[in-house]
Amino acid sequence: MGGIKARRIKMTLSAPRATRKTVIKVKIETNKGTKVEADQALIVDDLEILPVIPYEPRNGTGLYLGNERAGTLGARAGKCTFKTELRGNGSSGLDAGVAILLQACGLVKSSEAYAMHSVIANQKTISIDVWDDGKKKGLAGASGEWGLDFENGGRVMLSFEFSGIWQPPIDDALPTWTPGTGGVMRAQSGTFTIDANAIKIAKGSFKMGCKVAPEYSVAAVGGIACYIITDFDPSLTVDPEADLVAGYDFYGKHLAGTTAAIVLVVNDGTVKATFTIPAAQIKDIKSGDRDGIEIEDVTYQLNHSSGNDAMGIVAAAV
Repeated sequence: MGGIKARRIKMTLSAPRATRKTVIKVKIETNKGTKVEADQALIVDDLEILPVIPYEPRNGTGLYLGNERAGTLGARAGKCTFKTELRGNGSSGLDAGVAILLQACGLVKSSEAYAMHSVIANQKTISIDVWDDGKKKGLAGASGEWGLDFENGGRVMLSFEFSGIWQPPIDDALPTWTPGTGGVMRAQSGTFTIDANAIKIAKGSFKMGCKVAPEYSVAAVGGIACYIITDFDPSLTVDPEADLVAGYDFYGKHLAGTTAAIVLVVNDGTVKATFTIPAAQIKDIKSGDRDGIEIEDVTYQLNHSSGNDAMGIVAAAV
């Protein structure tokens, strides 16, 4: 009696891939949405890149219960999030990678001054490439939201969330990785003033509040031409030590809607970054406790004072 012989299929499986072996590079695009090979390496934490593509089910005729037809995918979107250190370039400016990221988040760069602007046509988009131990993923036409966080003498960290056109993964060996060598800026030996008064704080958090939107196009591969920033809502949260009304009246200024000029200066010993906020208005305030010291938890809305100046950054030699 004959039998059926099972066929043995030999499969070649790749070796395990290490999550630690990851490289990210970025580059400003010449034409928005047209992918370029990223070449500026970054030092990042908490890196994630993934597709964000809507799934469109096709239920079919209804003759059968369940899924009768394969679904389809919508616009080919992706997202990349990470944190990176605020670093200098070793002389008188910001790290080249940091400079690229800020320009893709709605700021315009002039020498080493970074300013807000309201002209969408002048916005920059970037290409992002991420290698995961031999597999390369990416975004094109990416714009993003950014923030800054610092605490008690530690590293000043920048957080980014980019939206872009998803690039399907390909196999590609880890590239040469050469990030900038500038120092790390820390929340120490710096300056923090409100209306020219030196104020003691332990931590702060800034959010640019970029509203990032896809520019849809039926002519574009994947349905998206690029991503643009359509609005800003910048805010700052700090925890100053509480003062008497005669010293600095936070609550009085809150009720009156009075704006304040705020300046933050941090450095890496060689390069300093000065963050200037001309018209900060308190929108939320409450008292708190820090190791037995009374503090105020204050959140500011950052308003324009004269044109596009709600927040600006200038880097220079210390």
